[in-house]
Amino acid sequence: MFASDQPVEPERLAGILDGVSRNELAETVDALNREYEIQERAFRIVLVAGGYQLETLHRYGPYIDRLYHARPRQKLSRAALETLAIVAYKQPVSRVEIDALRGVDSDASIRTLQNRDLIEVVGRSESVGKPLLFGTTREFLRYFGLRDIKDLPGADELASMFDGTEPDPRNPGQLSLDNSIFPGTESLPDTSAGEAARQDETQ
Repeated sequence: MFASDQPVEPERLAGILDGVSRNELAETVDALNREYEIQERAFRIVLVAGGYQLETLHRYGPYIDRLYHARPRQKLSRAALETLAIVAYKQPVSRVEIDALRGVDSDASIRTLQNRDLIEVVGRSESVGKPLLFGTTREFLRYFGLRDIKDLPGADELASMFDGTEPDPRNPGQLSLDNSIFPGTESLPDTSAGEAARQDETQ
């Protein structure tokens, strides 16, 4: 894991370790993390995007920023963020469906998200014209520190990851999409992402 810049799948690690079972691997990771905690190490082994990865503890983030003179994370526009939330919760979803939910053309936002490797084409619909269907990527999971899509929080928290806003206190730790913003989306989790832009902003 020290040598990898991407999460390493448990199956791959088990193969490298001459057939160690997945359960044995998980037990080893737990034992190492307990050891790291006792020794007050600055990192832990985490399961993210379907693989194991070494991750520096959050409290050391400011010092790493200073070391690398890190620039602020480039923010997504509200339009792109709105589109990303729809894809995350409704996937697989077509552009026509995204446009219908947002009430505006989403082509620019979709291109932005594809360029960021946050969404990708995952197939074609069986409906007329067989439109492309979009879903989130493994990079999306890695970027947000999620093990899989089932761990997805709600849209206020997603917004806070990009623009520094505080998640809505009415839904602590829960990301969701406000049905008042997206009429007819009763199947989506209730969210408080705030007023969504009705026009695509500069990407």
